[in-house]
Amino acid sequence: MTCEVCGRAERERRLIRYSFSQGDHLTVVDHVPAEVCPNCGEVSLSPDVVERLQQTVWQQRAPARLIETPVYEFTS
Repeated sequence: MTCEVCGRAERERRLIRYSFSQGDHLTVVDHVPAEVCPNCGEVSLSPDVVERLQQTVWQQRAPARLIETPVYEFTS
């Protein structure tokens, strides 16, 4: 399917690293199936994938591994 954002390329199926934050809590999920535009990088997730991501977070399963993430302040 052609990208709805740029209209220049066909989206490709890829496995991505999806991350989101809630307050000071950062969650990272590897190997998430998505459709990605190779031109602009727009990412689309199917409703089924979004539901599985929510279940993964709500069930608070043990993570596969832990990573350390530095946090920087943006200053002008």
